[in-house]
Amino acid sequence: MSILPQENDFWNNLNNNNFEIPLILVGGADCLYYLVHEISEDLESFITTGKTEAKAFQVFPKKLEQLLIKQWEQLGLIITQHSQKVDYMHCGVSITYLKVRNPETRTSISFLPWFLLPDRPYPIFIYIFAIWHYHNTNEKSLSQSAAAAGKIFGVPSLNKSTVSRNIKALDNIIDISRFNRPLSVKQPVLPSDEELINLVPEILSSALSIDSLEEKYEEMIKQLPMPINSTEAVRHVLSNIPIEHSKIIKDKEVIRRVTRDIRKRPPRPRPPKSKCVQRPLEFISFWQLEQKRKDFINDCRHLVLDAAVSYHRFLF
Repeated sequence: MSILPQENDFWNNLNNNNFEIPLILVGGADCLYYLVHEISEDLESFITTGKTEAKAFQVFPKKLEQLLIKQWEQLGLIITQHSQKVDYMHCGVSITYLKVRNPETRTSISFLPWFLLPDRPYPIFIYIFAIWHYHNTNEKSLSQSAAAAGKIFGVPSLNKSTVSRNIKALDNIIDISRFNRPLSVKQPVLPSDEELINLVPEILSSALSIDSLEEKYEEMIKQLPMPINSTEAVRHVLSNIPIEHSKIIKDKEVIRRVTRDIRKRPPRPRPPKSKCVQRPLEFISFWQLEQKRKDFINDCRHLVLDAAVSYHRFLF
């Protein structure tokens, strides 16, 4: 993914409002992305509790979605619905979101829930937790960080290669986006539902087309080379997340050394050596995991939205 720089007329015009806008433009994509923070009640419950009997969710509450569609269609905008599957808490669910297009400028906005990444199988907080856990355990083990994230978020299929790839991705994003401060875990000021209804037509009518934006800023949105080492930058950007959230795996008990018996004895027959079996990881209790998961998701929500309103980009 690549990004339009924040210092340009398009983003400056958007940010002249009295609130920040969680709007993202990705190089090569066919639309803008708006991160919705006030999602439907059933989807919010699923993300918070990890429990559901449903297999499909809508991003907006039903009444609000109907109102948005009605208002935008009256303005001549074209609305379509799209869905994406995600895995979370041992569930595979489908999330349906709206995409609104201005047929004159051909500019579109997709309304994703704050935790959804386009074409990614897991919510964003799973990737962030695995990376953050790895750095906060002094880069001890990719396998353990993957196991910790898989345990707390119910995705046992998460493996160390996925974590490794996303560490490099986040390193690159921080490098090209010039993040110059730790992301905040406090709720940013965002548009209300009423403001959103009026805001969308304004953006779609005043913005250049996606093709025009990419043509105008072609050199600026090209992907830059991977950084050599930005571990400290990642730690800095994620440093506002409380360290307590990372304590998922129990510490191994210290084995006391037994005094060696130096008396001479006849050798005893020993069974053939068996292969060394790695002890399974031990995790904190279920209720402790539940609380840490909820706390981390809440902090991650604000962190992701801060990245969107401040730098206009996804973290992956």
